[in-house]
Formats: sequence, structure tokens, C-alpha cells
Amino acid sequence: MNAKLLIYTLFSVSWVTLLSVGCVSQPAQAQKTTKSISTESIAELAIERGLKEIDLGIYGGTLFMHGLSELAVLQKDPKNLNRAIELFGKFKTKEIKGRGSFISYEAGGSGVAYLNYLKKSDKLKEQAEEYADKMFKNQKRTSEGLLTAPWLKDSLDQFMIDCAFAVTPYMLYAGLSMNKPEYVDLAVFETLEMFKILKDPNGLIHQGRGFQGLGKISEDNWSRGNGWGAFALAFLVRDLPDTHPKKKEVNELAKNFFTAILKFQNQEGLWNQEMTEHTSFVETSGSGLMLFGLGICLEKRIIDTSYLPQFIKGLSGYTSYITPDGSISNVTIGCLCPGKGTKKDYIKHAWKLNDIHAFGPVVLAFTQAAKMGIKEITPAKSIGCYVTDFGKPMKPQAFVRYMPEANGNICWENDRIAFRVYGPPVKHRVSSGIDIWTKSVDYPIVSKWYDQNNQGKSYHDDHGEGNDFYHVAYGRGLGGTAVWRNGKPYISQPYATHRILKNTEEEIAFELHFDAWDADGIKVSEKKVISLKIGTNFCKVVSTFTTASKEPLTIALGISYSNKPEIISDAKKGTLTLWESFQPQNGELGTTVSVKPADFKAFGDYEKEKYMLIKAKSGQPITYYVGAGWSKAPQFKTKQDWLNYVNEQHFFK
Repeated sequence: MNAKLLIYTLFSVSWVTLLSVGCVSQPAQAQKTTKSISTESIAELAIERGLKEIDLGIYGGTLFMHGLSELAVLQKDPKNLNRAIELFGKFKTKEIKGRGSFISYEAGGSGVAYLNYLKKSDKLKEQAEEYADKMFKNQKRTSEGLLTAPWLKDSLDQFMIDCAFAVTPYMLYAGLSMNKPEYVDLAVFETLEMFKILKDPNGLIHQGRGFQGLGKISEDNWSRGNGWGAFALAFLVRDLPDTHPKKKEVNELAKNFFTAILKFQNQEGLWNQEMTEHTSFVETSGSGLMLFGLGICLEKRIIDTSYLPQFIKGLSGYTSYITPDGSISNVTIGCLCPGKGTKKDYIKHAWKLNDIHAFGPVVLAFTQAAKMGIKEITPAKSIGCYVTDFGKPMKPQAFVRYMPEANGNICWENDRIAFRVYGPPVKHRVSSGIDIWTKSVDYPIVSKWYDQNNQGKSYHDDHGEGNDFYHVAYGRGLGGTAVWRNGKPYISQPYATHRILKNTEEEIAFELHFDAWDADGIKVSEKKVISLKIGTNFCKVVSTFTTASKEPLTIALGISYSNKPEIISDAKKGTLTLWESFQPQNGELGTTVSVKPADFKAFGDYEKEKYMLIKAKSGQPITYYVGAGWSKAPQFKTKQDWLNYVNEQHFFK
């Protein structure tokens, strides 16, 4: 065994030892699941699916190709190395047309330079070196000398952190293999200078400069933007020679940057679309790139090994967004300083299933883990549990999701029914009612329907799984609250703030706060906690109303309707049920509110809504249940089926 291999083997054993003897433990949540998954096999899943999904000629393809190259170097089996060499050959013959903002894309991206640097094939040498020369001589530069995209309107000023992805690793490996120190220096300069310009005081980086005005820096801490920075910096940490005069500066920057990003890691070990805002959606492409860089910094001891559990936690959480067939969710679509470049603009930017950026980061992160001797990972929950649209139904589960990209709506569901409340951005056209999404399948549909709706497949139509035909707008929907005074309901706007309390496969719970509103001369605010377990059509709701007035409150729980519903009310049992027929394709729907009989006061009507009126006092919580049953769901076919189900419930006993 040669010295280099011996050192690597000993190093790998050290990580395995840390994991096995308990110096570094798996996340507590992950310990609930006993079945672990090979890190290398997860990378393979992403490779196979990515080859089916991606146009390799664009930059998402070159990211993928670098991931394939890293995996090929790890493996003794030459299958993926031969595959990579063959695909890079197609770039050379133009069978795959590399195109985009940087000349390096024409060669197939940084992977070709990396494999050539490692002398993996003589076939790659001419290709890697030719495009390195072209990029060094011909690529557009900013006023500082940074390589940038030629199509930018003001290329002397405008650039984005994405540039480091295209420039640094390619020029680093080309310069090292060609013995051209000026190329290596450019690779270092591209990343160090961009970090200086785009750095935020919190230690993270912004995406771009000059897109909202001359010299103006975007205000974001976007996940994939920081991922691009992590990607570029990681190669300098790993492969820039220690003799380079900037190596110490590179290592110090990496230590500070990766320590900073760890402060913003969420509970799943991943990072959100806007990293400083954990109510924005989990973004997986940036998370994967940051995990890749973090792994390299751990491997090189740039950051302390005490951070290893956070690396493992991220890999464990990542598996929730990767399906058994390699599909990957929660990947931001192409993004370049949207709107005014604010955090809110980034939060609104949508994600997509199997986006072009999805696959490379998965390959990179799990390949790096395998290189470190972390051969298996235990999923935090179950593999692919947050992904629905991959051809095979997910297992039944409860699920709640805050959707900043969809007006701040909050959606929740279980194996029988789904619900939604509207977010603050749409308070000019809706209020605080509770919407119903019917479903005829037992697996989660919320994320899938939103994704399909964004692609033109409306969730208002039933495509075999159910749909959203229930109308709420300013109404109460199913069990929305109001303060009842002088024969009239006074309603709040959509919730102001929220907090997800629980999101397990068995049960979800979240909390909503509603700003004070005027109810016929008194100011009232509300805190509402909604929970839903698997296997039921009913949500539990605990609402607390607060007012300065000492008089008792009458709270109205409303049920909206469209046509002429059949009304079944029972004061003794504390239930109000509506059964309504909709258009033939939408079937029939039963909606029910249930309260403690002791709290019941009266039934009420106002416009096209029926109400259950209950007694309440300021500061004292009230508990009630809301549920719906659809005639096209497997559990209920008729009104009597629903009524029988309602009568079987014993919520308050």
C-alpha cells in the first residue's frame, strides 16, 4: 500500500471510529429509524435519475457532471468513470452542446478539468486545456478583473456568486495540470474577491451586485447562492497547494464561512431558501452544496470535528427530500436577484421537483460523506417522505407545510383530508377562514398539487386524487372563527404570525396569531392552535380570544356553503353539520363543527353561512373540532355514512 493510500485509509478509519464509539452520535430523531442507507447508493440514485432529467449542456448539467466525476474517483468500479469520460467526449464532438454564460461550459464544466488533473484519461487533456485558455483570454471581466457573464447589461459592474462555480474549480484544476500559475491565481482571486464584495456582516454572502442599480448588492442570504460560494471555496481548501501564497487566507475564509452557515442550519440539518428565515421553505440544492463544502472542511480539519454531528444531521435530513427512484424536491428554480433583491423576493421564488439544480448537490454531498468513511446514513424520518410526485405513492402520514412561495399559505393534511389557511400577503382578497382540499388517496398531495399547479395542472380539477372546489374567500370556510355581536359576525384578517409545533408522520400541530380587530366597538385578538392526527377527518382547534372588555364573548364558528345544503344541527350533542351537493365531478361534501355541549349557546345565520355560537371569556381557551367527509373518498359515499361517522366521535368524553 502506498503512503498516500495508507494515510487516506487511516483517515477514513478515524471517522468511522468517531461514529461507532459514540464520540459523534446520530441525530436523536434519526435514531427512531433502524434501517440505514448507503451514502454511495444515494449518490447513485441521483446519478441515474439526473441522466434522465437533465439537459447536460446547460450549467445545471455541468454541476451534475462534476458530481459524477467526484463519484467516479471514489469508486473502484470504472463504470461511472467510463460514463463520465464518454459524456465529456460528447461535449468535444458537440453531440452535447455546452452553452451558457461561461466558456468552461462548452467543455462540460469543471469535472473535465478535475479528471484531467487526476490523469484519469488522456482523452480529456486537449479538451480541458483548450477551453481553459479560451476562458482566460476571452471571458468577459468586471472592472476588478472578475470573470463574469457576457450577456449582462453592465458587465463591468454586474456579477453574481454563481460565477465562482463556473470559474474557480475549472481554472484551478486546469492551472495545476497545465503548470500555469496564472490560471491558479485567477481561480483563487475569483472566489476571494467575490466573498469580499458580497459578504454579509452575519458571515453569509449575498447573490449579486448591480442588478438593482449600479454597485447595489442584493439583500438576500439565499441558500443556493451560499451553496455556490461553498462549492468554489471547497475546492481551494482541498486542492490548492499549501505552498500557494493565498492558501492561509483561503483556509481562514473557509473556517469563518462554514462556521457562520452552521449557525443558520435548521432543525432538519438543512438550510432554508432564505437562510436567516426558518419560515421559508427548505431548499435542497443549496443545502447539498453547503454539506459538500462542509464535509471537505471537516476532512481537511479546517473546522473542528465537533461539527461532524451537524454534517451527519444534514445528510440524514436530506433523505426526506430524495425518493427511492432518485427524484428530488424543494429545489429553487433559476434565480438571479429577483424583484428588488430583498429577502422577501427570494422567499417568494418557487421551488420545483427535479429541477436542473437538484441532482449534482446530492451526488456531491453523499459522495463526500462516503470519501470520509461515512458509508451509511440513517434517515431522519423515511426516505422521500416529503416528496409525492415520483410515480409511487408515499406511505400515509400527517403533514403540515408553510408556503412562503404561495402567499404564506399554511396547508396540512393526513391520510383522509387536507386543509389550508391563507397567509398575510393576500389579506386584500381573503380572510381567516379554513379551506378544504378533498382527497381520495391516502398519501400526501399538498406539495405535489402546488408543484403541478405551477406547471399549469390546476388543483381545482380532479386528476384522480381529489381537488380544491370548496370556496372560502372572506367566508369562514370550515370552522373559521368570528366574534358575534348584535346578530353579526366580526372577522379577522389572515393570521399575522405562525409557528409549527409538531410535524411527525402521526400528528401535526401549529399555532396562529391574529392581530387585534374591531368587533363592533371592542378590540379582540386570537391565538389558535390546530392539530391533526392520522386516521381521522377531524382537526382539533384550541382558540384563545383576548380583549380588554370584561363582558363575556360570543364566538361564532362558521361553515360556508354554495347552494342549498341540508342542515343537521344537534344542540344536545353540540354539532352542526351541512351536507351539500356540488357539480357532478365534485360529488357531495359533509362539513361538521363539534363543540362541548356546555359551551353551546345557539345556532346562527348570516349571509351564505351557518354558525355555531358558543360562550367564551377573554383569555380562556375554547376547544372545538372541525371535519369534512367527501363522497368520492373511500370512507364515505352518502350523507348517512358521514352522519354515522360524526355520531361515532366522542371528542369531549
